[in-house]
Amino acid sequence: MTAAARRDAILRELELRGSLSSAPFAARLGVTTMTLWRDLVALEERDLLVRVHGGAVSLEVAQQQSRGARDTRETRTRPVATIGMIVPTTQYYFPEVIRGASQAAHEANCRLVVGASQYSPQEEFRQAERLIASGVDALMITPHDTLAADSPLQRMLAEAGIPVVMVERSVEDRLAGRLEWVRTDHAHGAETAVRHLAEQAHTAIALAARPAATVAGLDAGFRRAMAAMDPASVVILRRDLSPPKLGDTANIRELDDFLDECLAAGVTAAILLGDADAMAFLDLVLERGLRVPEDFAVVAYDDEVAAFATVSLTAVAPPKQELGHAALRLCIDRLKQPVGVAHTPVRMAMLPALIVRDSSVRRV
Repeated sequence: MTAAARRDAILRELELRGSLSSAPFAARLGVTTMTLWRDLVALEERDLLVRVHGGAVSLEVAQQQSRGARDTRETRTRPVATIGMIVPTTQYYFPEVIRGASQAAHEANCRLVVGASQYSPQEEFRQAERLIASGVDALMITPHDTLAADSPLQRMLAEAGIPVVMVERSVEDRLAGRLEWVRTDHAHGAETAVRHLAEQAHTAIALAARPAATVAGLDAGFRRAMAAMDPASVVILRRDLSPPKLGDTANIRELDDFLDECLAAGVTAAILLGDADAMAFLDLVLERGLRVPEDFAVVAYDDEVAAFATVSLTAVAPPKQELGHAALRLCIDRLKQPVGVAHTPVRMAMLPALIVRDSSVRRV
């Protein structure tokens, strides 16, 4: 390790933890205590730290210990850590997640490096490998799909040697190990939507969704909430839609067929994953001469542009910014913990919010 790299590591350590002890930190860097001592002397001569018996403290700590210490605000421009983030796409859903992570990084004086895998497992692995090899201090990652047992990605994350936080994904207990995650409780979101529709006197409700990592949670919450209703009056319709094809009108025909199924089964309300499908479905309902919400209610699961539909759509809104913010804060918390100290893994589920609009509540 070069002198510049050692000194940068020393300053990051002091910024994160406030102090360091010479012997254990020299061992971490793989250098002698004399080499580390020279680095501390050089940094102190540049007014970047204060040497104390057995190690060093940051200027901020030294200032707290002595009111006469110099103002250190100019030394806080150096990022204290670099945190990598890999998302499936930067065009849908995840821009808000990234924005939340970026805000947390700014607050913690960290550098955020973002890559998009475009749902490619090969690109996902390549970017994770590159970021870890480049020396990021922690990694946030949203795999394109369920993390497979003994897959190259699963092995790499388990052996990374840095804090790894899964974002908007969880892992089976048998594979989780020390992995941590922050995700949305999509099952709760679906339950919230069903309960809202039930409060509007709907007992025949449909759920439609295209393939996505969100679907399993939505399906579980939808069925759980419907099962809690009076079985004598409940009608459940669950439709899996096909993956979208750019420029193909088949998606509209499929939504039209779904509406036919709803009407034939006596369904009076539908929840659709994604604002685009919910908006297109809403227009089909109106084209049939049905009133929204008097004859048929529609709820979107997403809330990117739901408010701008022909009839403003009630929507379940995942806490996207809060998700990114919490994930990055978890990385910082892990970096601040003393090396070698055991901790309990954090697995956080955040609750989405129901935004009630005109598509589900009858106007008085």
